[in-house]
Amino acid sequence: MAKTRRFRTPSERIDIRGMVKENHRIILELFHLYLGTPADSREAVAQQILDLLASHLEEETVLFQEIRKLGPHGQTPIEDAEVAHEEIKNKLRELQEAESDDDQSWDELFEDMMETARLHFVNEEQDLLPLIDDSLGS
Repeated sequence: MAKTRRFRTPSERIDIRGMVKENHRIILELFHLYLGTPADSREAVAQQILDLLASHLEEETVLFQEIRKLGPHGQTPIEDAEVAHEEIKNKLRELQEAESDDDQSWDELFEDMMETARLHFVNEEQDLLPLIDDSLGS
């Protein structure tokens, strides 16, 4: 399970980029575990993914606020990431409200949400995370 980490004082250098990428990796590994688990045994893995993803999205909101303070060069990647966050959050809400008695429909919605998250992770790692390397002490 992923550990929650907090920002530290400027004198304590941390690898923010590495932490975010590690969270992405853990969530994607759990998704692959979900896909490899029999349909009737997926509930616990799915819940772990949903919990970690919701937590990760909240942590990134703080990161986005910090990047905004650095100036205008990161605005477009942040705006794109925030749009993706909203899309993922909407899909998380849909999953919570979905009928649990239709496993195939729920699985399709879950897999669609994870594909959206996966694409967001790729875009974030390529476009947003490089902006913070020097600026936030990574």
